[in-house]
Amino acid sequence: MEQTLKGKVAVVTGASSGIGEATARELASRGASVVLAARAVERLEALRREISASGGLALAVETDVSERASVEAMVERSVGEFGRIDVLVNNAGLGLSGRIPEVRAEDVRHVFEVNVIGALNCIQVVLPRMGSGGRIINVSSVVGRRAIPKVGAYCASKFALNALSDALRVEVAERGVSVTSVYPGTTRTAFRENSRRTKDEKRGWRPKGVSPEKVATKIADAAEKGTRDVYVSVPDRLFVAGVTLFPHLADRVLRSWAKD
Repeated sequence: MEQTLKGKVAVVTGASSGIGEATARELASRGASVVLAARAVERLEALRREISASGGLALAVETDVSERASVEAMVERSVGEFGRIDVLVNNAGLGLSGRIPEVRAEDVRHVFEVNVIGALNCIQVVLPRMGSGGRIINVSSVVGRRAIPKVGAYCASKFALNALSDALRVEVAERGVSVTSVYPGTTRTAFRENSRRTKDEKRGWRPKGVSPEKVATKIADAAEKGTRDVYVSVPDRLFVAGVTLFPHLADRVLRSWAKD
């Protein structure tokens, strides 16, 4: 693959599995030096060795994005190792299922600490180190555009992330920094199985979804181009368009799913 990101330094949070792991590989394959940030140190080290064996540059840093001091330490190490940060991929995230009347406030608070405050921590610490041409890429979800039953609290965290992205995009435009929102639909990762549950509720039917590698390709493209909004598949885009144009119809369709 052409080294389109050669000389760039990218931080990827949640890099130990799923979309984050695939994104780190993709960015490295395009020539970027990659900082692998997550809590699972052994998985990060295995990925670092894999990238290094392929001729890439990677740094593995144990990071809890919900802890400001942990993010600050990760950024200091990154700049100390590579001298700069050009791309930030806010991918770290946690799922939560449960109906709104039943979901536990402490679980919602924890999800917001990771999905929203974690991204905010990374943005605020990285941004002073980022020059013109910098890219901030926030991994949201199609359910951050339209909430669906039984995962409403998780959806709320993605709506909040979108709000941060939209405000930040305008605030940093004159600095030459772009802000991208990525809206994956269902992705074939362990994310759903690793999500918190309020009860033993059924998760309901969902589409087969796309591979994390397909999402990673879209994220890496955004790192090159600074795209504003990124949808991973045509069905994802059609879903958002449909529920936006026909919200009452979407409510009726989703009622049957909510009955399970």
